[in-house]
Amino acid sequence: MSRGAAVRALAWVILLVIPAALAGPVAGSSYAQPGDPGAQTSAAPGVVTLRWPTLGLQSNVDLYGDGNVDFTVPLPMGLTATRLQGMIHTPTNISAGYVEIADGDGKFLASVDLPSAAPGVAMVPFDVDIAAARVRDSSVDLTFTTRATEVLDRNCGPTQHVMLSDLATVFAGTQLPPTTIANFFPTVLQKVTIYSPTDANSAEQEAVLTLTSTLERIYSPQPLSIAVVSQPRGALPPPAPDLERAVVVETGQPGLSVENVGTPAAYLRVSGDGEKLSAQVSLLATRLQPLAQSATARVDQAGADSVLSGDTLTFSQLEAGGRSTSFLKTSTLGVSFDRTKLGPRFDGIQVHLLADYTPVPARDAASVVIRAGQLVVYRAPLDQSGRLDATFDLDSQVLDQQFINLQLALTYTPDQPCGPLVSSMTFQIDPRSTLTMHRGGPPLGGFGAFPSEFSPQFLVALDGSSPDQLSYAARVVAAIARLTSTELTPKVVDLQTAVSASSGALIVANSAAITQTSLNPPVSGDGSSINFELPTALRVNISDGLGSIQAFADPPRNRSVVLVTTTTQWGLVDRLFSYIDGSVEDWGQLTGDVLAAGAGGTVANVSIRPASNVFEPASSAGAARWIKVAGAAAVVATIAVIAGALYFGRRRTRRAQGPSGAHSTGD
Repeated sequence: MSRGAAVRALAWVILLVIPAALAGPVAGSSYAQPGDPGAQTSAAPGVVTLRWPTLGLQSNVDLYGDGNVDFTVPLPMGLTATRLQGMIHTPTNISAGYVEIADGDGKFLASVDLPSAAPGVAMVPFDVDIAAARVRDSSVDLTFTTRATEVLDRNCGPTQHVMLSDLATVFAGTQLPPTTIANFFPTVLQKVTIYSPTDANSAEQEAVLTLTSTLERIYSPQPLSIAVVSQPRGALPPPAPDLERAVVVETGQPGLSVENVGTPAAYLRVSGDGEKLSAQVSLLATRLQPLAQSATARVDQAGADSVLSGDTLTFSQLEAGGRSTSFLKTSTLGVSFDRTKLGPRFDGIQVHLLADYTPVPARDAASVVIRAGQLVVYRAPLDQSGRLDATFDLDSQVLDQQFINLQLALTYTPDQPCGPLVSSMTFQIDPRSTLTMHRGGPPLGGFGAFPSEFSPQFLVALDGSSPDQLSYAARVVAAIARLTSTELTPKVVDLQTAVSASSGALIVANSAAITQTSLNPPVSGDGSSINFELPTALRVNISDGLGSIQAFADPPRNRSVVLVTTTTQWGLVDRLFSYIDGSVEDWGQLTGDVLAAGAGGTVANVSIRPASNVFEPASSAGAARWIKVAGAAAVVATIAVIAGALYFGRRRTRRAQGPSGAHSTGD
């Protein structure tokens, strides 16, 4: 070999080997072989494994390029985070490297090697030590970063992407019982059981529902289960298990007090009389509970946080400003608004969107397309100015859901061959962008109308035909309240007041009581006689009746109503609640306006009243004929869904019961 060739060979070794060695994973790396067990709850004393959705975090993490993704992991009281578990997927456009995990101070905690592509292997489990993470405010911050150990330039290939999924954190320590009001509701909580008197009066019922609404709001997005249990007045609740709390709501001297302090039997007593009972909850509603660092406290005057006002609100006020992305070729950027935060009802929005981006040279090409729902509401090329100033309108057809979503599709095509010198584009939304609401419009119908139609206050009425009605009402309130960060305040009234009022209302009453009022729900009836208020009314005889949760507009009173009812026994509605509390689905996933089940227990989610987000064609004789045909088809489809659910549910019930007179061989 010539001297020149030797020098060139040595140079290649230095260029390729040394950077890889310097960038490679260091101590603390983890690479699990296929077939290793995933994250599971440990049986070891003092050790608990919680999957990230339980902590209010997303289960999957997507890492693009060398950008960081940050998360704050809350800590259960008395526990520390010791390990992070999950699955790491085969990366895209990265042949070798690792994912680095650091804490909020940038201190290295661990690394996970990227799995090599292999037939039949899409992902492998990992389990790393994060015990050294710094704890701040009962939580730890984790930062994920992809580190490639190769020297090849991959700008011209697909976007570099690594996904982590099924994430879970292992905690260790001793879970401590509460000692003060400040630590009674800890950072991580899975269930709260609220005990109320069997003969609860309206003030006690209202306090239970107010507490339910408040807890769901302040714990969201953590999935908090809330159960309401009736017990004899003055009875003590049983001890609550780990990660659970017990609360007693009962008339008495106003105040909040932690009873059985520092023991497993500790519980919170919320007491008062009349309006002073619900007023005690405002200490939690205003998130000032951490300041009550004693076992007792009393609210003498209820307080409330400020609410947004005015018809024009900035993205900054709505906590939607500053969203950004850096990309080459294509990218998407989403902005979402909670309808409840936007104030009183509206039927139109004017969006004034401001954004800054990397100026586009004259020979390059870039564009933005903005969608709301299924509609393109704005499109424009991006130019050398580096500034987007767009104004567009959103009409009622895209405003009928709880969240208003804008999706920005961005493209950037440089006029030069792809290579390491091609720079990406950065696009950032200006927090001074605004939404201007056009107030008014008819009341909204369907499940998507809530919680906005319950803001800021709504009525609750129970007709007393079932001892479980307060529990039913609480489960509906919980399902709706967890969808918004805006405070929702229930007020308990009698049935007739709720029916005749102009405020949004939650009514729990049997169908016989509803037929005596002026309400016109989508489904009504008595016993086995069921009425479906389709454009052409349908009357059906269904053996054993129907239980339902209905969400509908009440135009005569310019408000919207949620109705929990049954045409026969109240047990028919029990199965429905798993479809609104997250067990099967949650309220935000429901469509239409009726959730119903018959004696077979099969739940059907259907639309009885016409949807408000339908675009109708221009009027013509032919169009009118086709609209009639479509209407008839919708009626047939609705009947088929309900009939099918009832038929197969009854078949399953009969199979479970066996034929009449059947006996086992041992009889």
